[in-house]
Amino acid sequence: MSRMTPYLRPAALAASLAILAAPAALAETPAAAKAVIKKLGISAALQKGWEDEQKVPADWIEKARNEGTLRIYGSWDDKQFRKMSESFSQRYPFIKLVYTRGNSTTRVQKPLIAYREGRYIADLLTGIGGSIFLFREANALTNLKVLPNFGKLPDGMHSESGIWAGLRTRYWCMSYNPKLISKAEMPKRWEDLLTTAKLKDGKLALGRLPQLWLLPLWGDKGEAWTTDYMKKIFSVVRPHRRKEGMNALVNLVSAGEYNAAVASAGYRVKYLQDKGAPVDWHCPEPVPVAISEAGVMKGAPNIHAAYLYMNWLLSKEGQLAQFATSVEPPAHKELFNKGFLSFPKEIEGKAIAFRSPELLGETEKKFFSVWTPLWDETTK
Repeated sequence: MSRMTPYLRPAALAASLAILAAPAALAETPAAAKAVIKKLGISAALQKGWEDEQKVPADWIEKARNEGTLRIYGSWDDKQFRKMSESFSQRYPFIKLVYTRGNSTTRVQKPLIAYREGRYIADLLTGIGGSIFLFREANALTNLKVLPNFGKLPDGMHSESGIWAGLRTRYWCMSYNPKLISKAEMPKRWEDLLTTAKLKDGKLALGRLPQLWLLPLWGDKGEAWTTDYMKKIFSVVRPHRRKEGMNALVNLVSAGEYNAAVASAGYRVKYLQDKGAPVDWHCPEPVPVAISEAGVMKGAPNIHAAYLYMNWLLSKEGQLAQFATSVEPPAHKELFNKGFLSFPKEIEGKAIAFRSPELLGETEKKFFSVWTPLWDETTK
């Protein structure tokens, strides 16, 4: 007959007490999520299966509790990120979120360089964008098909190999200052940009990330058209080259520094517009659309915490928290193109130029072989 041990060894006892003392994952819809549902007026039909999307392997929770921290690099404002992540933190209070906001160099290149050196400065990356092929070449991202909510993404909104997932769709059009140029004067098609007088000779701020809007046009209209168009942008329009991030360009337009800027995301314009800034958003046709990719570093120290966050962010709860906070169109298949847009009238009924993942890599290299010399050339 077996005999029960009347005591635990000190180390085992301490571990048991730690587990008992650690806060458990919330087993019901968090207060922050309920507030989002109320704010957005989410129907009962869309709420169907809400909690089922939060089911994850039990060992993920225990392992994430032991990890205790999650390091995320992204492009949201710090305040936006904290607000957006409230319901996640209420579900998993034992995970400390350490967030770093940065441009493409800070949030993408630095973590990749560290990985190649055998170091980790981030567990989860968002807004990878045009650098996704570099991570593919370095085999630096883990397979996200293990996430239960990976299957909630529509076709085209995730990698077939599973190394990235689309967190949101981004329509990259133009911001403009309605005090300086009217809606009627803005170009109806991208070709019209070349003949719009109020956008010539330094009145247009041109961002340094052409892959956001011109690469989709390359895919839609072809290499010859886009190459000719690039040359005419610099020789005919003569825009002011800006090296800041795209959000900074929207700020400059709202401040009256420029009549308009390209490329600008609708959610950012809406964010400033709601604060009373004199800025609006305009989409020439076809509308460039890109996916904002996210991935988890392969072998990340806090990989289970990263799994929990990614799975939450891909759920309806996470996607709507993101939309409620930063007005970014969700990628979840039940929410995709269902009215969750910053400026729906700018998109509805227009042709779309989609930046598919197939454009990233060799095609992108060819694209930049044309763009970079034009960008670098000293203005005459």
